[in-house]
Amino acid sequence: MPSLTREKQSCSPLYKVSQNTFVDKAEQHSSVAHSMKHREKLANQMKNVYLYHNQIRQIVIYDTKDFTNNFLMKRVDDWERQSILKIQQTASDVRQELTQVVTKHTTEMSEIFAEISQQLNKARVQNNYIENDIKCWLEKLEQFIKDFQTPKTINIISDERAHAFIPKIKLSLASVDSFHQANGDIQVDYSGYTITHGLSNGDATIHGKTEYYSGIHKFRFQIEKLGTPKWVFFGIVSKNASSQANLHRTRTVYGWAGHHQVWLNGVHHHQHLGYVCEFDVSHIIELFVDCDKKVIRLTNETTSSTHEIDVPPIKCPLPWTLYLGLYGSGDQVRLLFA
Repeated sequence: MPSLTREKQSCSPLYKVSQNTFVDKAEQHSSVAHSMKHREKLANQMKNVYLYHNQIRQIVIYDTKDFTNNFLMKRVDDWERQSILKIQQTASDVRQELTQVVTKHTTEMSEIFAEISQQLNKARVQNNYIENDIKCWLEKLEQFIKDFQTPKTINIISDERAHAFIPKIKLSLASVDSFHQANGDIQVDYSGYTITHGLSNGDATIHGKTEYYSGIHKFRFQIEKLGTPKWVFFGIVSKNASSQANLHRTRTVYGWAGHHQVWLNGVHHHQHLGYVCEFDVSHIIELFVDCDKKVIRLTNETTSSTHEIDVPPIKCPLPWTLYLGLYGSGDQVRLLFA
């Protein structure tokens, strides 16, 4: 009996070991299979990573030799294309506008030349001329060809105020006028474009020749000389007004003068609408006249200051003429072209 018992006791733990071993082996087999699949999955992922690495290597090798595909280089290329397009568009617009303006200028100059030809032929046929007449005809023809080939009213200017790398160009048109009908100690040069005060000090005024009924007109002046008390006037007056050397005695006068004076209907107002005079020698002054909106505007191009006033047509009836005034001995102003 004791031996049988020992046999049973010895068989029982052997059975349990055998069962656990079977379970462990099954789990191990499953774990190994799972691990192999996982490694296979990782191997495929690694393969894809390596392929991606090779693609990047090719890009690095290519870009090292050629920088054209660099994203910063592409930004430069885009900027270049856009800039060229803007320049081409601006040039096209200016050419189109210039073609219209030059066509009009050529037509007007042809009419002037026809009139000169008619007068010259008449004098030649009638044999009614002297040596001084011949000299005048030559001067007139020389002036005509200058005006025809290099128009005084047309120019291409750069907008330097924008401070751009490439300044934008634009067409500049200036109105042409000349002076006559002086009041006081003031003279006009032979061309009619420069006015000079005499040797005395005192009020002196002068009209422009052209009468303005409508439209927009832009005039540019340069102050050639300006002594004490630094007083000069730029403005307009109604053509039908009876003008005097003293602006106080002339109604319908509108404009700007020295000593911070703004003239409204022949009466000056000190610093009207904040106007402060900055006139000085060599300053370029633009007078903008809008007959349609009944507005005039003064711009000192040298100091970049601008002032504007309304001109009531009841007080200053159209047509208007340019109206300038000087005071100091030897003061001088010249009418410029574009």
